[in-house]
Amino acid sequence: MRALGKDMYGRIGIPRGDEAASWRQWGRNYSFFDAPVGLIFTIDKDLDVMSYADVGMFMQTFMLAARDRGLDTCAQGAWNLFWTATRRVLGVPEDEYIIAGIALGYADTDHPVNGVVAPREPVDTFVTFHD
Repeated sequence: MRALGKDMYGRIGIPRGDEAASWRQWGRNYSFFDAPVGLIFTIDKDLDVMSYADVGMFMQTFMLAARDRGLDTCAQGAWNLFWTATRRVLGVPEDEYIIAGIALGYADTDHPVNGVVAPREPVDTFVTFHD
C-alpha cells in the first residue's frame, strides 16, 4: 500500500514528507474529489458487526451498477474518521454509524491519479480452495 500511495502522490507532485500538501490532497475526500454526487452510507447502531459486511457488499454492488451505467465511483473510508462533524453537518441521526462515502460521477481521465493501477495479489495468496 505504501508503494501505491507513493505512486499516486508522486503523480500529482507531492513528495514524501510534504505533510501540508498531503493533508490538502487528503482533504479532497471531503469534497468527494469534485464529483457531482456524494453519498454517505450509514448503519443502524443496533445491528451487529456482521451487518458491516452487508453494507460493504451493498456499496460494491452500487459501484458495479454505476459502472454498468457509464458512471465512475470512488469509495471513501475517510468519512468515518470525522464522523462527529459529518453527523452534525448532514444531520445523521444519533442511532446511526457513518461507515463510508462514495463519490459518483464521471472520471477525469486526464487526471494523473486516475492512471494509478493498484497491484493485484495472486488469488492463491489469500484464498484456499477445497474440493
